[in-house]
Amino acid sequence: MKKLIYLLTAFVALHACTNMKTVSYQDPKITEIANYLNALNGFSGAVLIAKDDSILFKKAYGFAHLGHRVKNNTDTKFSYASIGKSFTAVAIFQLIQNGKLTLQDPIGKFLPDYANKTARDSITIELLLKHRSGLPNYFHSENYLNTSKHLFRSIESLEKLYEDEPLEFKPNAQFAYRNTNYIVLGRIIKVVSEMTYEDYIQTHIFSVAAMQNTGDFDIDLNIDNAAENYTLSDVYPNELQKTIFMGAAKGGPAGGGYSTIDDLYKFASAFKSNQLLSPRLTNSMKKEPESGWYGYGMQFAGAKGSGIYGHSGGHYGVGAEWRVFEKQNYIVVLLTNKDLDQGFFDARFFIEKTIAGTTPKLDNYFFTQKVIDTCLDKGIEQAKMVISASSFELSELNLNAKGYEMIKRGFYKKAIDLFMLEVLFFPESYDAYDSLAEAYMKDGQSDKAIVNYRKSLEMNPENHNAKEKLTNLLK
Repeated sequence: MKKLIYLLTAFVALHACTNMKTVSYQDPKITEIANYLNALNGFSGAVLIAKDDSILFKKAYGFAHLGHRVKNNTDTKFSYASIGKSFTAVAIFQLIQNGKLTLQDPIGKFLPDYANKTARDSITIELLLKHRSGLPNYFHSENYLNTSKHLFRSIESLEKLYEDEPLEFKPNAQFAYRNTNYIVLGRIIKVVSEMTYEDYIQTHIFSVAAMQNTGDFDIDLNIDNAAENYTLSDVYPNELQKTIFMGAAKGGPAGGGYSTIDDLYKFASAFKSNQLLSPRLTNSMKKEPESGWYGYGMQFAGAKGSGIYGHSGGHYGVGAEWRVFEKQNYIVVLLTNKDLDQGFFDARFFIEKTIAGTTPKLDNYFFTQKVIDTCLDKGIEQAKMVISASSFELSELNLNAKGYEMIKRGFYKKAIDLFMLEVLFFPESYDAYDSLAEAYMKDGQSDKAIVNYRKSLEMNPENHNAKEKLTNLLK
């Protein structure tokens, strides 16, 4: 079963070329990173790395517009997806700093007509910031997915998608990453500041940080020097398609705006140097939570206690991240206009490994990539040998993601091999059998597809995808 992952957690990487000319920088870590990126096949985007408040590396890769063969440059604007949550969180803390609200204030204090009474009375600013509110996920709702996105250009236009809906869980019962939380925060910023969300962010964040090329633009209008976003097509094998119909028509408090590597570096620098908040509130935002990886609009995706913080975002044909490596005093900005698994994660994890050192998570990521490369280049038997000879852990998620990339590219037998590995090493996974069945189905091997869909259903009778596919195959 296909799994689309928007957050930057674990995914799969691309092959690397080895015939590239090497380059050298004064900082040996930059030299290593630069040569890796130069050899990274298929990556499209831009990267900036700074240390001690000086930019050491800045380079663009790939194309902003494939049709006209326009290359990305270091001034190209890229969609930044959920990075917009960083701006919203800083805005909320600015209002706290000015005595306009507190973390414990409920939604109802500012939105007294909010339809859901439980949400109105029980969900606080803090729970919204930490994605612990229980608010429903409008971004994946049928009404949103099946409605033209040009109807949702304002935060007010989204209200009907979530206000009257039941909560997913009791407030503060668990963590669930939801754009809805930050849309509501945007509404609160508007009420408290008596400014539109866009005007507030422009005045109190973008202008303060001298970010002149960042904004929540309408994506169906002309955006100066902006990259188009490309994803692998589900319909046409091995073809890239534009993503204009796949996401929001305009950015907002939850993300979806555009920026450059320089502007995001300016934001990270301004945040880090207390230009946007007092030192006390800056420290509150960048304090790593005792459990989990998400704090007050801040992600802590490195190893526990690593001192790495920032925010990332991803969607179809979009990947973005700013990160501060506090112990090493580096800032990294990484943007792409392709899918996350088309070089973005390779770059992200290699940069982390080079700057901050390896971790079990990083070791397992690159080990899984080695297994995938071996399977694709030398066959499944050689891949099994690589696995058997290693003590590293194999990532089911990465295997599954690469298998679906092979399906999208029309390489069905390669997909079958990868899913066979998944079934072999994750025999309790109903999803592995579901995915293998889909690869067999795409390859025209209906009998084997039926067997594996049935096996998946035995393991999980609630697998609706398998039920639907079996019904069609057995007609």
